[in-house]
Amino acid sequence: MRRITATLVTLTAATAVALVPPGSAWAANGALWVNGKRHHNPSGCYTVRPGSLSVTNRTNTAAVIYEGYRCNHRILGAVGPGQRGAWESGGSIYIN
Repeated sequence: MRRITATLVTLTAATAVALVPPGSAWAANGALWVNGKRHHNPSGCYTVRPGSLSVTNRTNTAAVIYEGYRCNHRILGAVGPGQRGAWESGGSIYIN
């Protein structure tokens, strides 16, 4: 059941990302914590150092976690508003 839920969240987030035009002026409201660093009203792609990845999403939109840098490889998962997630590896996070 947990895998099904994670898959649905990932698909929902990926669909939301795909429907947003590049360079959108809208940013998420709130804060996104990535490996302990706070990003206020985040928007776009955030690249992280290789290694474990911890994300706390205190915004009003989902954050999508990518395996590679520049938000362009395989999607590892998503962190919905008000949720937290952790991965053994991850290269970037996209939030709109």
